[in-house]
Amino acid sequence: MPMTVIDIRNVFSDRHIEIIDINPSYIYYFEEKNEEGRNELFLLEYNRKTRKERLVMNYTLDDPTYMEHIYSFDKTIVMVLENGSNSFWLIEIDKKTGGELNRRKVVCTGAFRECKPLDSEYLLIYMGPDEANAEVFSKYKEIKGCDCLCYLYNIKTNQKYLVNAAMINRIGGDNIKPITVESLPYLLLLDPFAEESVKEHYYSEQRWVSADIRDNIWLSKTSEVEMDIEDGKEAVTRKCIASADIKALVRYMGMDDHKVYFRAKEFRSGTEKICSYDITTEALQIEATPGGFNNDTFYMIEEKPFKMFAVTVSKNKTTVVGLINSEARIVYDNTLGQFMTCIDNRYCVTKKTVFSEESQREFTYFYLYDAHLEQYESYECNCLVKGDTLVLY
Repeated sequence: MPMTVIDIRNVFSDRHIEIIDINPSYIYYFEEKNEEGRNELFLLEYNRKTRKERLVMNYTLDDPTYMEHIYSFDKTIVMVLENGSNSFWLIEIDKKTGGELNRRKVVCTGAFRECKPLDSEYLLIYMGPDEANAEVFSKYKEIKGCDCLCYLYNIKTNQKYLVNAAMINRIGGDNIKPITVESLPYLLLLDPFAEESVKEHYYSEQRWVSADIRDNIWLSKTSEVEMDIEDGKEAVTRKCIASADIKALVRYMGMDDHKVYFRAKEFRSGTEKICSYDITTEALQIEATPGGFNNDTFYMIEEKPFKMFAVTVSKNKTTVVGLINSEARIVYDNTLGQFMTCIDNRYCVTKKTVFSEESQREFTYFYLYDAHLEQYESYECNCLVKGDTLVLY
């Protein structure tokens, strides 16, 4: 697809906003302001066709200790407000009308640690030990081997379920990746044994190790995971799509509309391969074997949709070569700064930070380099890239 540039700097001039969703019709974002001594949170919508901004909803944040976690879905925005205590506020908002669909205070055991939306109806809530429940968490760790409690919370019914599946507790929200393939929602469950250096250490000492030292990447249907947790099962229904024992390593890298990409490394030979698993066909294949570049080369990836680049920085030039899902072959001058991404195999987005001695401030510039025309434009603003869409704000 050709690149699309959305320039909304005039809308956001002198404003500090955070974008939460970009889709073909709208951009959703939020802005915090202090008005007459009150902290206000505004949820807003920008119509890409009419180029007009609409206020979806605004809230007064009475307690400055609260942090907001905001998630955008097809028809709703879900906001979780928490301050690390044993409770949080859940607010569900209709995107079209701005009306509140749900607003509740939810109480759990322990101290709020993190949350992870599985879809528009369900959240995973992770709670860590607090002073009042230290003994409960200590006993739970002895039984389950986890230092946190996890709840599945149903936004629509206001019901919460204690998660008995130890793996869901153990891997945490960052290792749970929702993915939709042909309109069917799935969850990637990333289950690495430990950091790469730790696992390689175990490999070097493997003659003394009897435990099953293993990395796994699991695939589950979202609805099955939710039902298994509601039923109190101690394991969720899942399928292993990649695994490595003590002699090797498997690490998730990214996804597109039907494939999961991961890095596989054999410790003995040092060989690395970038592989993919196709969710629709169940086919495994090797996508790339990094190598053949000099020591000045590093690799950059975009997680979703997945792309991989080899970037070589010489004295005056930077060379970008697309390895997976990109056919880019671009060279640009180092004065344009560090490489961020490439769009449409033609446009490089780069970033440069300059410190001003006069003002004692840092200024950040983004450059859009057209490799076909060998020309560039510079922008002193914020920049966000999603797929083939570049947003300047």
